[in-house]
Amino acid sequence: MKHLVIIIFLITSLYSHEANCLNMFAVIFDKNTNDENTAKCIEYYIDEIGCDANMTIRIPDLSIRPNLLEYAYDTNKTKTFDTLLSKGTYTNAGLATSIGMSFAFFFRENGVGIDNKKASPELLEFIKTQKYKEFKEEKFKLIKKLLDHRQDPKDYGFLKNILTLVNDEKDLENLLKDGAKKELAQ
Repeated sequence: MKHLVIIIFLITSLYSHEANCLNMFAVIFDKNTNDENTAKCIEYYIDEIGCDANMTIRIPDLSIRPNLLEYAYDTNKTKTFDTLLSKGTYTNAGLATSIGMSFAFFFRENGVGIDNKKASPELLEFIKTQKYKEFKEEKFKLIKKLLDHRQDPKDYGFLKNILTLVNDEKDLENLLKDGAKKELAQ
């Protein structure tokens, strides 16, 4: 009987730990918790509770398993994102695809979406604007940071396809090439 109680206690403790760690996803998505407090909470979960910084969620209808880093990116919590990187959260192809989708959404939000795999004349003019240049610079700084944290340059194929449609892929190619060189040097 004593062994059974110990086994039940261990199973309950393990389940409780996993349930606590799942709260990291909820904290990231909580719109009432600002980025700085979210980062502190994530740090607490990882450092004090011992949660895995590379925890993923299995979504039955998707073949991918999003991680905390993707959720921090999707909620635009940059301090939380940086905290997760510093805690060793792996970069993945899903995150690179999300960055590529950000470009497509940005174009659409500005009334110059990509239709039928072609860039309209308005879109080709839009990429010359300061608004686009600032957006692109912000995203490329993020990509550089991810490459520095061992993101595979091949993960950016979707973004490269989008930028190729608007004749703006050269900067990305150079960034990815430099990232690959850095990886080879290590």
